[in-house]
Amino acid sequence: MPSDELKKLNDINGLEPCPRGTDVGAFGRATKTVDNFVAGFIYAAAIEELIQRTKEIELALATLTEEEREELLPTLKEDLADIDAKWVIATALFGVDA
Repeated sequence: MPSDELKKLNDINGLEPCPRGTDVGAFGRATKTVDNFVAGFIYAAAIEELIQRTKEIELALATLTEEEREELLPTLKEDLADIDAKWVIATALFGVDA
């Protein structure tokens, strides 16, 4: 029968946790699953925001009068360039070649 000293947690004994022993049992990888789920949710929300912003700018470009277009076109082009850069980052993070 193991002694009580051996049964103590690693941090009490001053030992580092064993990485091989952490993903054991039916719920051993549950924290990784939760992390992946949360990351996917955040990624989906960011993509949705990029899609919405792109649609808003395209609608604005389609409905502007000539005077408004001359006034707002530089700003809208900067916004589109910023969104394009964010799309490149998003596709790189997701592993998609764009």
